[in-house]
Amino acid sequence: MRLRSLSGMVSLLALAGCATLLNGCNAPARKQATGSAPAAPKGYPPGIFKDVTSEAGITFRMTNGESGKFYFVETTPGGCAFLDFNNDGWMDVLLVQSGPIPGSPPNTPRPPCELYQNLGDGTFKNVTKEAGLEFDQGYAQGAAVGDYNNDGYPDIYITGYDGCHLLENRLGDSARKNPAFFQDVTDRAGVGAKGQKRWATSAAFGDYDSDGYLDLVVLNYAPWTPETDKVCKDLKGRKSYCSPEVYGTEHPTLYRNNRDGTFTDVTKPAGLSTLQGRCLGVIWIDYDQDGRPDIYIANDIRPNMLLRNLGGGRFRDVGLDVGVAYGTDAKILSGMGIAVGDYENIGWESLVVTNFSGQPNSVYRAVGNGMYEDATYPSGVGEPSLPYLAFGVEFIDYDRDGWRDLVFGNGHVDPYVADFAPNVSYKQPKMLMRNMGNGRFEKVTDQLGDMAAPRVTRGLAVGDFNNDGRMDVLACNHNDTAELFRNDSPDKNHFLMLRLEGVKTNRDAAGSRVWITAGGQRYYAESRLSTSYVASSDPRLFFGLGQSERVDTLEIRWPDGSKQRFSNLKADTFYYLKQGAAPVPDPRVKR
Repeated sequence: MRLRSLSGMVSLLALAGCATLLNGCNAPARKQATGSAPAAPKGYPPGIFKDVTSEAGITFRMTNGESGKFYFVETTPGGCAFLDFNNDGWMDVLLVQSGPIPGSPPNTPRPPCELYQNLGDGTFKNVTKEAGLEFDQGYAQGAAVGDYNNDGYPDIYITGYDGCHLLENRLGDSARKNPAFFQDVTDRAGVGAKGQKRWATSAAFGDYDSDGYLDLVVLNYAPWTPETDKVCKDLKGRKSYCSPEVYGTEHPTLYRNNRDGTFTDVTKPAGLSTLQGRCLGVIWIDYDQDGRPDIYIANDIRPNMLLRNLGGGRFRDVGLDVGVAYGTDAKILSGMGIAVGDYENIGWESLVVTNFSGQPNSVYRAVGNGMYEDATYPSGVGEPSLPYLAFGVEFIDYDRDGWRDLVFGNGHVDPYVADFAPNVSYKQPKMLMRNMGNGRFEKVTDQLGDMAAPRVTRGLAVGDFNNDGRMDVLACNHNDTAELFRNDSPDKNHFLMLRLEGVKTNRDAAGSRVWITAGGQRYYAESRLSTSYVASSDPRLFFGLGQSERVDTLEIRWPDGSKQRFSNLKADTFYYLKQGAAPVPDPRVKR
C-alpha cells in the first residue's frame, strides 16, 4: 500500500475528523478504549425523550468483540428492530448481537441476539429462549423484518459476516411441533451465503416483481477476512481502523421469493452483479411513482446507487441521472444510513443519507417526477451535522405537527479521534432536528432529553411502543446497553396511525402509497419495511396532523395498482386497513 503524505493527512484529518487513514507504520499499538459510556451528566435539559430502558426491563448489552487488534469488521454491527412478532398490537424489540470477532478460537462463547416481548404496560419480557433464538448467529450485523411467506406473522432476517439467518415465525402454524416459535430456515430458503466470507450489512424486504411475495435485497460491504486484515496506524503510530479504500468493493445480492418458502439468487440477471460499492444502507422506494419498487443504496466512499426497476426483473443505476449519487459539490462521501420521507408535504419523498464526521449528512430533496436536488446546506442539515459521524437516521414527527423531523444516531469509529479533530468525539450524543415547515430543519437541544448522553450508536429505529400516539426511539450501541427512549412530548396535536394488510399483494402491503388530507394539508407516505441502518422501524404509517381533529380523505394505491378512497376519519386513532375493505379502528390496539 502506498503511504499518504503527512501534510496531506493532516489536512484531511482536519477536514474530515478522521484519524484512521495512515497505514504502514510500526509503532506499538495502544490498547483500545473500552467500557460503558457514562450516564447523562446532571444539568442536561430535561427534554421530551426519556430513557426508559431499565424500567422497561431491557438489559441487552451489545459487544462488537473489540480486541485491540482493530479488525475492520468491528466498526459496523449493531442492528435493532421494532416488530409485533405475536400480533398483539404492541411493538416488541429485537436487538442484534455480534460477540467475538471472526477468527476467534473455536467454541468461544457468543451471546445471541435478544427478543423482548412488549407486555403492554411499559415493560418487556426477554423471550429469546422461548423464541428459539438462543443459538450462535455468528458475527451478526443487522436485522430486516417482513412476512416473507404471507402467513400473517413477521419473520426476521439477520445479516452478518460469513453467513446470514432467515428466522421464520411459526406462531401462525397450529401444527408446529417445536415449542420455539422462530425456526432457522436459512438453508432451506437458500439465503444464508454461509462459507462465502461475505460481510453483509443492511437488508430489506420488498416485492420488486409485484407477485404478492416479498423478495430480499442484502448489502455487502467489503471483501475482508481475518487473514487479509490490514495493519493501519494513525499519526501517532497507534494501531487503528483502516480507511475503507484499503479494501476493495462488493456488490449487493438480490433474492427472488419463489413463493414456496425458498428464494433464488437473481443478482446477475437483475443487473446487480456488476455494481461496485461498499454498501451500508438500503431502502425500497418507488422514487418515480411508476408502480415498480426501486432500490436506493448508501455507499461508503463510492457513489450512492439508485437502482431503477425496469420491469422484467432488471434494474439500472440511475443515481447520477436523478441527482442522488454524490454529495454537495459532486463529492463522493461516506454514505451509511438512509431516511426517506416527504418532509415538505409535496407528495414526493426525499432522501437523507448519513456520512462521516467532517462531511455533512446529505439531503436529496425530491422535486417531482423522480428528480432530486442537493438541499444539504439549504435545508439546514449540513452544517450542524459536521462534527458527528452518523449511522442510524429516521424521519420522526416527534411533536405531531404534520412536519417530519429527523433523528440521528451518532458515534465515531475511531476511539482516538479527539486527538486529531477538534470538536469531534468518539462517543457522541444523538441529534434531533426539527422541521420548521419551510423546507428547513433546526437542530434542537432542549427537546433531546436523555438522548444527549454520548454513545457509539449504530442501529436506530422509531416506533410507538406504548401506543400513545407519539413516536419513540430505539438505539443499539457499541459495547454498551441498548436504549429505549419514550417520547413524552407535551404537545396537544393530533395523529393517525395506519396498519395495512394486503390481500392481492404481499401481506405487509410493502410498496403501498398513501395520501391523506386534513385541515387543508395533504400528506404522503409509502409503506416500507426497513430504513435507517441495519434496522427496521415500526411498519405502521404514522401521520402527525397538527390541530386537525379529522382526516378529510385517505387514498391508497396498493402494489397491484388497485386504488381505494375514504373520507371523514377520526383523528387520534389507530386504523387497520385491509385491501378491499374500509378502514376500522385497529382491533389489536388496546389503549
